[in-house]
Amino acid sequence: MAGYTEILVYGTWAAAPVIAYQALTHGLARKGRDFLVIFALYSAAVIVTWAALRADLARTGFGANTPVGVLLPWIGTGVLSAALFALGRRNDEDGA
Repeated sequence: MAGYTEILVYGTWAAAPVIAYQALTHGLARKGRDFLVIFALYSAAVIVTWAALRADLARTGFGANTPVGVLLPWIGTGVLSAALFALGRRNDEDGA
């Protein structure tokens, strides 16, 4: 893993809690479509990072990280975001 790939990996990991928090706030505001745009941008960054990791592994044969190391946090972020979005919608309905 060299150069920009490492920055991409750490960037996607750092963005995961922000995405989950945005799911909660967008759930409270009942803005599902807006959150889908944010999650789509995050997913695009993860796909680019995954492709960069695959290219690095194909070129060098080894790396400090594997492509699965980017996809598993992305899946976890998606599940957590869905749960927090639903929690935000439910909390908003109870409070109204």
